[in-house]
Amino acid sequence: MNGASKSTTIRDVAQYVGISVTAVSQILNGKGDRFSDETIRKVQEAQRVLNYHPNFYARGLVGQRSNSIGIVIPNIMNPFFASLVLSVENAAIPKGIFPQVFSVNGFHENIDYFIEQFISGTQKGLILAAPGASQEIVDKLAISNSLPMVLTDQADLSGNYDMVLIDELKAGELIASHLLDLGHTRIAIVLPFGLTLNLKHRFDGYKLAFKLHHVAVPLDLVFQSNFDPSGGVDAVERIVETDATAIIAINDDVAIGIYRGLSAHHKSIPDDYSVVGFDNINLTNYLTPRLTTVEQPIDKIGEQAVQMLVGKMTDPTAEHQSVILDVKLKIRDSTKKLEM
Repeated sequence: MNGASKSTTIRDVAQYVGISVTAVSQILNGKGDRFSDETIRKVQEAQRVLNYHPNFYARGLVGQRSNSIGIVIPNIMNPFFASLVLSVENAAIPKGIFPQVFSVNGFHENIDYFIEQFISGTQKGLILAAPGASQEIVDKLAISNSLPMVLTDQADLSGNYDMVLIDELKAGELIASHLLDLGHTRIAIVLPFGLTLNLKHRFDGYKLAFKLHHVAVPLDLVFQSNFDPSGGVDAVERIVETDATAIIAINDDVAIGIYRGLSAHHKSIPDDYSVVGFDNINLTNYLTPRLTTVEQPIDKIGEQAVQMLVGKMTDPTAEHQSVILDVKLKIRDSTKKLEM
């Protein structure tokens, strides 16, 4: 394997030696004191054999990076995360800071490419909103890079980090309490496979509402499905076989699928089922009947995340901050009092 092409990357060197991209970056940048002489020798040999030449333009920007920040999201096709990106852009661009979007899209290998970019790229800071990826990025950059980071939404980390979150416990309680106040007790809830930290808190709020109303939580009506409209359609196939009278969708994207599924079964909203969503995305304005949903303060999330990140970029030694933003329940036409 001699003389690789010009497209050889640091990732190729890491695979050749059998160590991480982070470790190779540290060694090639003269920060490999914690590695053995043998590992350093192997990296240097791999660099020669593969004819790898670091991007000196990018390296020159490390520590003196351009006015770009990265935002890591789970899926750009999800309307909420598209709105989150827009809110970050609206807050950042007037400050002369330009966001670059990194969408995981369900592919773990994307995370490795992102980390390689962050190690040698031009980002001055990161906003992390993706589950799994956020933990991996924080872990791998912590030992080789002082890149400021702010966590939000599905970034499933807890502890001493800069964070902008919503009151998920209150949000879950608001939704379930609204339906319980309308007389519904057999309430189906559609959750994704595997709950991120924020969704666990949201589900805890749902269960809290039942406790406060002295009603048993209908655990037999908890359905797991995909985190998109197809998940809503699939969940309806199971829900219509139960005695549920109301349905909570974990987000509006899933709620759209629930509308489609109920229509296919000739079921009416809210006469047959009351339905509640979450996020208040723009698409819900085009649903009939209008969807009752929780409104996240998306503009404030972007504004606070950018403000917090700029502060950290200005003073990396500043104390970590955690901001919890309030939510609102937007009651519309998709819910009604249960007729006994």
